[in-house]
Amino acid sequence: MTPTSTYGSGSARIYARMIDPLLRALRHEITALCTAHQLTDVIDIACATGAQCRSLHAAGITTTGIDLSPEMIGAARRRGSSAIKYVVGSALALPFPDDNFSAAILSLCLHEHSASDRERMLAEAVRVVRPGGIIIVAEYSPPLHWNFTWGFIRVIERMAGHDHFRNFRAFVHAGGIDALAARLPRIESRYSLFNGTIGIIVGEKD
Repeated sequence: MTPTSTYGSGSARIYARMIDPLLRALRHEITALCTAHQLTDVIDIACATGAQCRSLHAAGITTTGIDLSPEMIGAARRRGSSAIKYVVGSALALPFPDDNFSAAILSLCLHEHSASDRERMLAEAVRVVRPGGIIIVAEYSPPLHWNFTWGFIRVIERMAGHDHFRNFRAFVHAGGIDALAARLPRIESRYSLFNGTIGIIVGEKD
């Protein structure tokens, strides 16, 4: 069965006005990583309204964004350069050949899916990256002690809907981003942002 998105035009507007500004520091950090690795062409998987794609493009990196929601892709196209390639498609079956990009980004998109779908998304990200390229994963990292940032994140995730929040809780219970490390190629580096509530893992494909 072909997957469909639950994110419509209203979700795209809310994301652009509320979520994109909150994640600006994360977008800058990921772009800085891509620049430091001298990446030439990057795919942002589940790109939403294209904020990460626009940041990468501004840094001179050839960028492709893919999202299952036509409304998200429409919003991304309206906000960004025509030089950025946007595709409506599923992260579970990326419509690109093997070894096609120098890097793939999965940024705060895994936690809202089931464990089996997370496995497929990670496998697809690795598949489309060339040997020697990198996979950048940014995801929630539950802190050892509760802090305001983590409380705010939980409120936002609860507002995203019952199924979304159920998968978020399961993701956190399983260990958050730390549980994903074993599914990635050789870990090249790790970073932490937002009071330790969001982690970034960089894996290098052999």
